Amino acid sequence: MVSFSAEPQPDSLPSRALPLGSRAASSILVFLVLVFALATRAGQLLNDPDSQWHMAVGRWIVAHRAVPWTDLFSHTFAGAPWIAKEWASQVLLYGAYAGAGWWGVCMLTILVIAASLAGLHLWLARRISATAALMVVTAAFIVLGPHLLARPHVFTVPILLVWTMGLVTALERGRTPSLWLALAMAAWANLHGSYPIGLVIAGSLAGEGVFSGPRPEWIGRAVRWAGFLALATAASSLTPYGYAPFLVNLGLFNSGESLPFISEWQPLGLDGAGVIAGAMLIGGIVILSAAPRRNLFRLGLIALLGVMMIRHSRFADLFVLAAPILVVGPALARFPRLRAEPARAVSMRWGLMILAGALTAFTTALLVSPRLSAEMTPLAALDAARSKGLTGPVYNDYDFGGFLIRSGVPTFIDGRSDQLFLGGFMNGLHQALDAPGNERFAALLARHGVTWALVRREGLSADHLRRLEGWRLLHQDEVAAVYYDAGPAPTQP
Repeated sequence: MVSFSAEPQPDSLPSRALPLGSRAASSILVFLVLVFALATRAGQLLNDPDSQWHMAVGRWIVAHRAVPWTDLFSHTFAGAPWIAKEWASQVLLYGAYAGAGWWGVCMLTILVIAASLAGLHLWLARRISATAALMVVTAAFIVLGPHLLARPHVFTVPILLVWTMGLVTALERGRTPSLWLALAMAAWANLHGSYPIGLVIAGSLAGEGVFSGPRPEWIGRAVRWAGFLALATAASSLTPYGYAPFLVNLGLFNSGESLPFISEWQPLGLDGAGVIAGAMLIGGIVILSAAPRRNLFRLGLIALLGVMMIRHSRFADLFVLAAPILVVGPALARFPRLRAEPARAVSMRWGLMILAGALTAFTTALLVSPRLSAEMTPLAALDAARSKGLTGPVYNDYDFGGFLIRSGVPTFIDGRSDQLFLGGFMNGLHQALDAPGNERFAALLARHGVTWALVRREGLSADHLRRLEGWRLLHQDEVAAVYYDAGPAPTQP
């Protein structure tokens, strides 16, 4: 059996923590810089069609004071089992929208991200040098950049950090995590469906928590960690749907039907963010491998998170946030010079820098006017369809689904493909679109009773609709086109 020594961890905190001083001030500056940087690109936070339907679901929940159990927003799967597993995030997004429109949605997103990364910086700065902490946070921000959107996953960033920091801090102190930390799992489970990975992280670190102590303590440690894990697992079921969100996540990976068609489920790319994330993975493995026995569980966890990231780029966020927390202690053992210097008192210069940063950041935030992307919000096309009186079942391109849900139009397809549009639906749709002839596409429309279409001006859908017998073009602009079924042409007498 592998034995883990009980030698003191080099990353252990001193029994009496140093005053924060300049560390806190530098983290406040990080927060302000991030608010400024994100505010200057606030409109880009809305460049995702899912933002619109998430807000609309939150609006429905608030209006009905209930959560949905069946699909209420499409005509293709109307009445099919469907749960709003991210209901708490959706209510938060709608609350921000109701209070301040899309500006409010963007500001809520910005504040959550900026505060989370500033918190990560402060946690790291108490352990490693200010320069190293800033480099790590900068790298994380770059990798997060493409995924910083006004969607429920942003609310998991602070929960993931609190969860992982709490676990690692408990290991540093040779203790079992506080039972209060389990409440973070309840929040995570109501905010986003990614919460099972939090249980995986805790389960892996529990192994270190048990075997890092003297052999006579293993049983006692195992019992305490098992109790924490049991409580955290129970807390993850404290949702309006119980444990059903866990089954939804399991079903997504089991079927896998929608994954090939969604960009965020594709493998990690070799762009700037992908290269940085890959370098962090290699660096983490190298550092942890310097003491493989002591770091066995962290090494396995980093490898798991790295494989998930490489296979599906959406997990890059998870990796770059969790990896620094897991690696910082072993990195200090390997490179003692990284250890943070004693905190210093805040000088007048720091105060002036913070004041200037606050004025710049919040003035910029107040002056921006973020708007939804026209590429995903075909207002003129929908107005034309309504003026014509087109009210039957619609065929729509995927990226217009969120807009249609927000506009009260039942969709053909939208971004809720983790639960709906499965059972061969998406495969059949793409086969029909890729077919050279119109037969499959026409049969698909007939099967769902489609009478009109809202699609991109150019694309496979528009190509088929232009060739369909009896279909006419009603409206076309730079973004979208509207077609409708005019019926067979009248016969000549």
